[in-house]
Amino acid sequence: MAKKRKNESKVDIDLFNYLSNTKKYYNSWETKKTSNSYIQTVLDTSSKSGTGFRGEPDLIYVNENKKILILVENKDSIGDHESKKRNKPKDFAVDGAIHYTSFFLEENLDNINSSLKKHFKDWSIIGIAFSGDINDEYNHLVTTFIISENELKDIETKEILDEEDYLAFFENIDIESISKNISKSSSEINRILRTLDSQKRPILLSALMICLYDKDNVANDFKRSYSNWSTANIIRNIPTTILDILTNESIDTDKINTLINELAFITTDNDLNSSDILKDILKELENNVIPLFNKKTNYDIIGKFYEEFLRYAGVANVKKGIVLTPSHITQLFTELVDFRTNDVIFDTCCGTGAFLISGMNKLVKEIENSNLTNKRERIETLKQNQLVGFENSSTMYSLAISNMLFRGDGKSRIYHVDAFSEKATDVLINLRQEGITPTIGFINPPYGGKDNNTNPTKKEIQFLESLLDNVSRFGVIIAPLSTYFKDDVIRNRILSKHTLKYVINMPGELFQPNAATHTAVAVFETNFPHNNKEVVFYNLEDDGFILSKNRGRTDVLNKWNPIKKDVLNKIDNAKSLQDNLTLVQTKISSNDEWIIQAHSKTDYHHLSEKSFVKSIKQYLIFSLKFKLNLLNKDIDEITLLELLDDSIKREPEILKSSLTFEFDTWKEFNFYDVFKFQRGKRLTKLDQNDGDIAYISSTKENNGIDNYISPPDYMTVYNNSMTINNSGSVGYVFYHNYDFVASDHCTVISILDEKIELNEYIAIFLKPIIESIKPKYNFAREISDYRLNKEKISLPVDKNGKPNWKYMEDYIKSLPYSSSL
Repeated sequence: MAKKRKNESKVDIDLFNYLSNTKKYYNSWETKKTSNSYIQTVLDTSSKSGTGFRGEPDLIYVNENKKILILVENKDSIGDHESKKRNKPKDFAVDGAIHYTSFFLEENLDNINSSLKKHFKDWSIIGIAFSGDINDEYNHLVTTFIISENELKDIETKEILDEEDYLAFFENIDIESISKNISKSSSEINRILRTLDSQKRPILLSALMICLYDKDNVANDFKRSYSNWSTANIIRNIPTTILDILTNESIDTDKINTLINELAFITTDNDLNSSDILKDILKELENNVIPLFNKKTNYDIIGKFYEEFLRYAGVANVKKGIVLTPSHITQLFTELVDFRTNDVIFDTCCGTGAFLISGMNKLVKEIENSNLTNKRERIETLKQNQLVGFENSSTMYSLAISNMLFRGDGKSRIYHVDAFSEKATDVLINLRQEGITPTIGFINPPYGGKDNNTNPTKKEIQFLESLLDNVSRFGVIIAPLSTYFKDDVIRNRILSKHTLKYVINMPGELFQPNAATHTAVAVFETNFPHNNKEVVFYNLEDDGFILSKNRGRTDVLNKWNPIKKDVLNKIDNAKSLQDNLTLVQTKISSNDEWIIQAHSKTDYHHLSEKSFVKSIKQYLIFSLKFKLNLLNKDIDEITLLELLDDSIKREPEILKSSLTFEFDTWKEFNFYDVFKFQRGKRLTKLDQNDGDIAYISSTKENNGIDNYISPPDYMTVYNNSMTINNSGSVGYVFYHNYDFVASDHCTVISILDEKIELNEYIAIFLKPIIESIKPKYNFAREISDYRLNKEKISLPVDKNGKPNWKYMEDYIKSLPYSSSL
């Protein structure tokens, strides 16, 4: 048989058209050659024959501004994708991609021309091997290589990405390396400071960072001389150095004095005065931390260092109200609203300044991509006048000042004030008189506020209202889920002034290891009353980040960028994409909750015959222990197994015949149209007198039985009813065919239609269905009667469209173990 004729020119054309028309690249692709003289110099000696003459990759992409180079080698058949030893560059795509990309390794550049190594130092260099037909998703292969740490690495992606995705991949590699070094130094500095109070460590760190600050790479006297000074001389020079540097940076005297006053302890601390602790920390900062700040990236390296430092010091955690925002979330904020080049970013509790940094990066990008003629002046104006922050914590304030100092921006507009104070009001008035009016607000408020006499810290919702009332265009917040369904009065007041646009539930692991709290991001358009407009709710269960022991959560698998794109696409096109489970668009009015759990449908997809068999088994185990008075006895598993073996019949009660589980034929009902429900009554442990009536509480053990009591007269004694835990172990459902009373942590449920008598078969059928609402509730968002009145439930129906109770009973009877009921 004649060998199939190769047609690689068609592959070149098809791939060129695909990359040019389908993928997002800022410049044009080139074939064979490039106009970039540096790249062409390298390729002039890259012949695949090894002759030292010119080589020509099939496709070349160059973006000199972004410093990215992509070399592509094509083959028309996937059979020619890769040789066993990857040493045949003329015949195989992978071999060719490796061949050309390898010429840009440092040692090879050195061999060609010593200046090339310096030129390509900061470039992102990618080699792509492609084979097959790009228009046939099942008949092509892609292998991608990058140069990282002067090695050629396969990045394990099986598709061709957009330009920004490749750049994000390189940035993630840098971030991984940076995070590793930052974590190491943070741990080391905290080890050195182990005898110093953890609350004082960040203030000292900030002071030492400021003392090492160079402007325009001209070393200050402190930095140049401290290694030769005594400890006493270092301590004596710290306040004067801070004063000189911050004064030179036009920082207000009051702000400088605040920092210096916080540092008073360094003159009296015995350990600092009697050892080389300060000199050791200064060396660690100078040699291993500050050099990282010079890396060109949008990643907030300084903020990450402070975050890691605070984590090791034990300062940043939810109990202390300090939960620092991950950098990928601060960047997400900037993509949730439209920016203008003259926007003023405002954060009323700015912490280390992470949101201000992200806002600044976004504004710089907007200015650079604009048609403005005075871009450099506008960027300087931005850094001086378009970043405004309040911070009440002296610890966080000191870190914010040093963070912005090393960033070269924004310091003069960060204020050490309580956002709710008269002083804060005066600051805003003075700013407006200068022509500085905040337009976009970003905030991650302190968590766990109470706003009472014992804990006067304001609640998250109060921070939100204050922010929205002081920005003219948009406000974005990340806060615990309870912020979005508690405090109806304040929430309704917010909607009377501002429009809620999106609420995005964040992954539960977002703030680990510093905090384990479930949060959501909300976006508002300010100064337009909500007036029952539609809101988009989205549940982001996974951001792709992985928790590692020493570096926290990182995007080691490079998943966040595509996930973020998907999030932004879904909330922008929610009407056509909504699925009623993870993406919902619905009208919101007064007293409605701002959280997807209140508006999404219950997910029944997990239900199967096994769900109902499990329900039978759970009830059988309880019934046996109940009959034998074993509920509160410590019985080993083998004994229980023996008891069950003697009493449990495995066959169904009736033949299965035509009874099948067909969820698609079920109908959705309002919960209140099917069931009566009533919350139980509170009864403290001290008031629980011994008796023979089961006391049902919010435990998930022993069918909800917590005790046996003689109930007071005000408590209703029920029988043949179900209960659902409305708090505690939220959402667990139990059936009780014995006398019981219920605590206020339980809601008693019975069938509304009095002609229908509840029995164990129907109850066992209902248990996994009702328990399907569990994911919508937690210890903070309990199952109140108000929320049950808004719940819906899907049930099998008869020919009249009413709940088919007979089917429910017979279906359970047709399942294994039902004859033991």
